[in-house]
Amino acid sequence: MALASHLKRSKKERQGIYFDLICGIISSILALIGIIFVTVESGIVRSAFFFVGLAFWSFYLCLSIFMICLGIYLWYKEKHFDENEQRRDLKAPIV
Repeated sequence: MALASHLKRSKKERQGIYFDLICGIISSILALIGIIFVTVESGIVRSAFFFVGLAFWSFYLCLSIFMICLGIYLWYKEKHFDENEQRRDLKAPIV
């Protein structure tokens, strides 16, 4: 039994949303582990390397939180899709 094209598309979009959420969660866990490992295990031997490492892992954590928020936003938009929303009329391009 073949799925209709709009069902295939929505299935692919759901897979993309779940991928964003899973990657974001894994990335945030890795970033937190990296921050903890850099500060606790290694200690602050050289302050320049410490701040570079801390900045990297902090940026990585912000990126992962962005991915999680993007996944949640897309999931919300999928659940609350309004087909009756007024659409703009398309105009032909000027040639």
